[in-house]
Amino acid sequence: MTAAFVKKAAEDPTAPTWIRYVAMLTGALAAVAGYLTVRSTVLSNQAIYNSNQGVLYQAQASDAWAEYQADSVKARMSEIAMKTTKDPDAIQWLTVQDVVTRDRQPQAKKDAQDLELERNDVLAHSKRLLGERDILQYAGMAVQLGIALASVAALTRRYDAFMAGVICGVLGVLTTGYALAAHFLIKG
Repeated sequence: MTAAFVKKAAEDPTAPTWIRYVAMLTGALAAVAGYLTVRSTVLSNQAIYNSNQGVLYQAQASDAWAEYQADSVKARMSEIAMKTTKDPDAIQWLTVQDVVTRDRQPQAKKDAQDLELERNDVLAHSKRLLGERDILQYAGMAVQLGIALASVAALTRRYDAFMAGVICGVLGVLTTGYALAAHFLIKG
């Protein structure tokens, strides 16, 4: 209904000349709004994926820490058993078990720490994506406001409403440009 009215208003010979640009402005801003919707959805999906990866890294890190702690307990039990037994064969076997268990600990600790770093990286990336999405949502709000003001301008034939729509649309496009520039310059 609004598009038909804008077309009719633009064809009116008594209409101000700027009315012809309302349809172009609303069309261009609608295209930008469509892009912003799709881009925001993509960023949300990527952030969710990264958050899920963070949860998986945390679970793997917890498993590695549990293995590290279990090895510590096993080694300590071997050490206690060596002190309480007099059997040389048992002492030899317990010594081997103690050495093997203690030798595994540094790698388990490193694995756990590496997985925690991976978790931190993907969660930080997720946070950046959500921040970019938030900026794009503000841009979308400005673009939608520009469309609304341009439509009001066509209905009321108020040039100031049209210019306010243009300004909001430009702000939305500039904010989109800022978000895209930040995304490609701060890639990671």
